[in-house]
Amino acid sequence: MSEEKTKGYRDTLNLPKTDFSMKANLTQREPQLRKKWAKEDIYGKIRKARRGAPLYILHDGPPYANGDIHMGHVINKVLKDLVVKYKTMAGFDAPYVPGWDCHGLPIESKVVTELGEKIRQMSKDQVRKLCHKYASKYVKIQSKQFRELAVFGDFDNPYLTFKPSYEAGILEVFAELVSKGLVYKQLKPIHWSIGCETALAEAELEYKDIASPSIFVNFPVVEQSVAKLVELGLVDPGRAAGAEVCFMIWTTTPWTLAANLAVAVHPYLEYTAISYEKNGTEFISIVAADRIEAVVAAGSLAEDKYSVSETTVKGSELEHLRYEHPFVESNPTDKDAYMVLIADYVTTADGTGLVHTAPGHGVEDYMSGQKYDLAIYSPVKDDGRYDDTVPSWL
Repeated sequence: MSEEKTKGYRDTLNLPKTDFSMKANLTQREPQLRKKWAKEDIYGKIRKARRGAPLYILHDGPPYANGDIHMGHVINKVLKDLVVKYKTMAGFDAPYVPGWDCHGLPIESKVVTELGEKIRQMSKDQVRKLCHKYASKYVKIQSKQFRELAVFGDFDNPYLTFKPSYEAGILEVFAELVSKGLVYKQLKPIHWSIGCETALAEAELEYKDIASPSIFVNFPVVEQSVAKLVELGLVDPGRAAGAEVCFMIWTTTPWTLAANLAVAVHPYLEYTAISYEKNGTEFISIVAADRIEAVVAAGSLAEDKYSVSETTVKGSELEHLRYEHPFVESNPTDKDAYMVLIADYVTTADGTGLVHTAPGHGVEDYMSGQKYDLAIYSPVKDDGRYDDTVPSWL
């Protein structure tokens, strides 16, 4: 078919017509559209058009002003922009005020890295000023990058956490919380960087799988509690006289043993006693009945070198029994310590079914410490070393 006949045939069709280009040409057209929207103040016109409409506020958690944006920023901002634009088109007055977190470790860390050895000759005030300058720089850079994503918002008037007006607002709200009695002082386990000597947020943590050292530890039971174990039938009175009766724990954080204040058991798990000899000493260790095989394997005990009590008791019957710390001579706190307590998080998935508990070194331990009124004791200093309450040989 000739080109002329084809052209004539096309003209007989009733095809829709549009002024839109058949090619997107985004690399050329997108910057032009953004410039057009900015020149015509489209966002400002939207604000005026929605004045008096039902209000919808999207509270946007600010990014750190510590570098160029990445895919995480893109996903975050684009999804929020979709919500704001949807609400606007649904008839709401939905202003979007962007902001930046201009304080904190991520910014300081970048500045410290750039300074290198120079930081040793600088005062804290000089470093803070450089951090302020660094954050200000990346507020401008990220603002431009967010606009290039076609995110609508009041980017000319963002909230910045280092502005005195913003800081004053935070103090006013905090003062109101204090006046209502909602603020109190108390210790709590937190994530800590010994390199930077500062607290870390959950979002700032990066986990690396490593082979952790683990250890089984016997906590000697005090004489009065040994008598209770004999009464329960777990320990034979004849063997108890010449043996070291212990609560056996297993931990992957041996450095926290110095802060041990309790041993946790599950109220409904069954516990028993295993008798064995190590280095010429006879031990009778209390462990979960379901963990006997694991304990035997870990101790490399031959079949004729150990025996297991035929009696089992619920963990709840061990509550409040007492033991001595294996290497700390006296209680370093001003509260009660070295007791067996009940905790639902104890399992028999690994370990011995008895959990070493240090209220100053973990959230679950902390909660147990609160329940039993134990001290929140953490003998680790900001730089990661033990303080003077720990035996010097450690």
